[in-house]
Amino acid sequence: MKINIKGPIIPNSDQWIYDWFGVEAVSPKKISDQLKEANNEDLVVEINSGGGSVFDASEIYTTLKDYQGKVTVKIVGIAASAASVIAMAGDKVMMSPTAQMMIHNASVRAEGDYRDMDHASAFLKNVNQTIANAYSLKSGKPYEELLSMMDAETWLTPQQALEHNLIDEIMFDNQIVQAVASADSGMIPKQVIEKIRNELSANKTEPINSLPKANVMNASHEKEEEDNMDIEKLKNEYPELYEQIKNEGYEEGVKAENQRIQAIEELELPGNEELVNKAKFETKITAQELAVEIIKAEKQRGKNYLENRLEDAQTLNKVPGDVAPQASGKDEKVEAAEKGKSIADIINRMRGAVK
Repeated sequence: MKINIKGPIIPNSDQWIYDWFGVEAVSPKKISDQLKEANNEDLVVEINSGGGSVFDASEIYTTLKDYQGKVTVKIVGIAASAASVIAMAGDKVMMSPTAQMMIHNASVRAEGDYRDMDHASAFLKNVNQTIANAYSLKSGKPYEELLSMMDAETWLTPQQALEHNLIDEIMFDNQIVQAVASADSGMIPKQVIEKIRNELSANKTEPINSLPKANVMNASHEKEEEDNMDIEKLKNEYPELYEQIKNEGYEEGVKAENQRIQAIEELELPGNEELVNKAKFETKITAQELAVEIIKAEKQRGKNYLENRLEDAQTLNKVPGDVAPQASGKDEKVEAAEKGKSIADIINRMRGAVK
């Protein structure tokens, strides 16, 4: 049986409103009702959610952990915030190669005096600790490391989530590994292998795999030879077919690489040229992985910009005041330029610049 965790995670009392408007959302009761119907059969839980209420997510997590059947979680889009907590309930957690996971601190809207704020801060720290419990049970990582990742609002690709033991497997990984091996080690692409089968079978009165049982003894040697077909044998016995396969394999590889480069170029933003060039020619990462790197770089760039502006503001605050301006007889533009130069000199001296 399949259960969907898609859309925001909401309280039971809000579910009817989302249903009325036809908006996809999930509440603890909605999941609980589906688990009753499942009757302890094995479950597949698909997740594509940006999160929501941490306490309702905790209830869903607990319900799934307590379920008697096997629970396989598949993250098919995003499992962020509270949704990533639910994902940890799976006996087996899988992630699509195009999906992402995000873990961060809990947040709350609070009002009141400093005592209320202190109370809210202590409350959120406790919530973060309980969230980290779910990550720790799954990954075996120490709380301090997980809390640090939550502080940093960590976005994880499937490969990174697997490295942190937050998932058990990347979906379609066998197909991905084979595709990579084809590019790197000269393996024949799957579609070309199928073409070989068809070409070889076309030279016989009947397809090899459909020979009648009475002819199995006579065909055994011939079938054994086909099963033992390798590159060298194909090259020697079917040189034209070998050249055709080699050329098609090369064209497929070039086509796949061109598609990767094109997808990467579409992500290029000013200021990220180095990341894009590395992705093209050095790291050979996918466009999806590059997008995550660009998001991180833009976030850090914005943070650095704000820190620099704050530093400039603090420096300007230290510039000594001046007396009211007196008529000097100079042109106003000249006087303004000199004034600006004077302030710039002061700032440079305070920063340690030598003039």
